[in-house]
Amino acid sequence: MRAAMLKGLQRIYRRKIPAGKLITDDLLLYFTKLSHELGRQLGMLIDRRGKPTHVIIGDDSRIVIPDIGHRRLGGRRLTGLRCIHTHIKREPITQDDLNDLMLLRLDLMVVVEVLPDGAPGKLTLAHMAPGMEKPCKLHGPESLADTQKRFEGLITEIESGLERQSAAVSVKKRQTAMLIHVSGQPKQVVESSMDELEELARTAGIHVADRVTQKRKPDPRYLMGKGKLREFMIRALSHSIDVVIFDTELTPGQLKAVTDFTDIEVMDRTQLILTIFERRAKTSDGKLRVRLAQMRYLLPRLSAKESALSRIRGGIGLRGPGETTAETQRRHLQERIARLGRELEVLSAKRAENRKLRKRSEVKTVSIIGYTNAGKSTLLNRLAGGGLYVEDLLFSTLDPSARKVRLPSGVSVVVSDTVGLIRDMPPSLTGVFRATLEELAESDLLILLADMSDPHFEEHIKLAEQVFREIGLQHLPRIMVFNKLELVDPETTGAICRRHSAYGISAKENKGIKELLEAVGDSLSWRRSSNGRTTKNSA
Repeated sequence: MRAAMLKGLQRIYRRKIPAGKLITDDLLLYFTKLSHELGRQLGMLIDRRGKPTHVIIGDDSRIVIPDIGHRRLGGRRLTGLRCIHTHIKREPITQDDLNDLMLLRLDLMVVVEVLPDGAPGKLTLAHMAPGMEKPCKLHGPESLADTQKRFEGLITEIESGLERQSAAVSVKKRQTAMLIHVSGQPKQVVESSMDELEELARTAGIHVADRVTQKRKPDPRYLMGKGKLREFMIRALSHSIDVVIFDTELTPGQLKAVTDFTDIEVMDRTQLILTIFERRAKTSDGKLRVRLAQMRYLLPRLSAKESALSRIRGGIGLRGPGETTAETQRRHLQERIARLGRELEVLSAKRAENRKLRKRSEVKTVSIIGYTNAGKSTLLNRLAGGGLYVEDLLFSTLDPSARKVRLPSGVSVVVSDTVGLIRDMPPSLTGVFRATLEELAESDLLILLADMSDPHFEEHIKLAEQVFREIGLQHLPRIMVFNKLELVDPETTGAICRRHSAYGISAKENKGIKELLEAVGDSLSWRRSSNGRTTKNSA
């Protein structure tokens, strides 16, 4: 580019547009003439005081707006910048122009035709359209005079609409979310996983407003294609979404890339489960385990957080203040992780001692295990006469709970309620379940509980069997029990119970509970002797 051309572009920064005007006639003519002479599209960002803040040089078909910084204005504000740019081939406004308008939350996007002599032609104006079916509204092509009339009061009107839209959402007092799933799995598996993610969001108090999927191999940077990510984020903005939740655990690099791409809050499946665990943990043990899991999740993601700290000091052996701060945070987090680990070891030793005391007293223990929200706490309440918190939400029980239950034979046993299982449990969260798993290992009998009304109960049973193998519980005797019979017709109930050699109950309506207690008593009256023979317990 010739020096004269460069100086001509730099002169634009010295221009000032009067308040209430989109652009002056002479500046627009000057701008289109430069674009014509260069044979390139030009763009200009103008703030609300009428001062040009950026001049952008593109090629003959597009411009690329540079990083103008995430202003985190929320759903009720625009960024305070309008973009005016030339189209030297006189083509209509493009989808890329509208994408930039939405993703950057620009006040306006204005496209100017450049005529063959370099003069400005018709203008097309686009802006966000809160509350309307389409996210953007277009005006034109029209003259500068008509566009100027339209400009007066338009930004105030748009922000008032955004304010009303945001207020309507806030009345619900809940965050609204878009769920995103990316994988090459069959549609049925994807829908099942998304249903579970939606239930997790509901448990966390988040309203799901939209669900989107892409069938492809996950991308190492954005998880999906960048074009599809742009499409999803624009869709989220048009629905006033507060948070996007990915149905997987994002790597630190993916979390940073997606977060840098949008102003909308980004969350993955692990963060969502941790949020629920944090609310559900009641005991000191449970709270410590959740805190430890949160810190272990955060540690590799410290560097993924975009930092505004500079690295001014350079040279060999010198480190900038941002780097030092990151290292300090990491060291502090590692120290806290080590301290929490020591505290948990003490609590684990206490639990082991309590289990030894129960063994000495020869009190039999029964543990209820199953998929989350299968009705484990409801069943224990029914067996023990109440006292446990029960709610129709996932992970309503996180800490192990034990109650004494009297069997029809007159013998008392201790029955424990455990945290629910869930598919695709991230490895970083397995420590949260350690207390429960330790209790299971010492059980004399397991009750494997499944929700018969759930269409995916077969998968839930398989998951439980897999957990038994992984933690070495396959040798323990167990009873298969189907809950929520009141939601299934009797013929189906009978067929399923026979196929799985299971007992059918309704913990809610107290059906089949007596038969279940008798079956528990019969199972506990038999024990395997040390030489492998089965003998009846004299007790």
